Amino acid sequence: MKVSFKLLIVILGVLLVPSAAQASIGGNATPRYSFAEIFLSNSTIDLVPTTNGSGNVWGVKCIFPSTAGGASLLVKFTVDGGTTNAITLDPTFLETDSSGRFVTGWIPMDIAFSTSIRVQLSNVSLGTARDDCWASWGTN
Repeated sequence: MKVSFKLLIVILGVLLVPSAAQASIGGNATPRYSFAEIFLSNSTIDLVPTTNGSGNVWGVKCIFPSTAGGASLLVKFTVDGGTTNAITLDPTFLETDSSGRFVTGWIPMDIAFSTSIRVQLSNVSLGTARDDCWASWGTN
């Protein structure tokens, strides 16, 4: 009885695994690379426009000009048309390259999505600078 109950629990667990967990398997993903530049004040632009299908966002990288001190940037991730999470990138906490630009380096994300992803850059109420950003992502 105990063995059959445990077997039933295992079978149900395997069958009820959400499809989002399958999206995190990047082996069959078609890699993609996106670039966007935001420079107008109080604006929001797409780094990765809304997609269809499952996949992953593996990372984001941004470069701020040397004059960007205090001009932060919000990177928003909308997963499957619903939940939006964001990270604020503040250049005052970043390293500078040999040209004095503030550089994030690649920020690993591994955000899995089942039906769609949208990645936006926003500087609304955060100051203005000419910020360049890239995203590494893929669809299954």
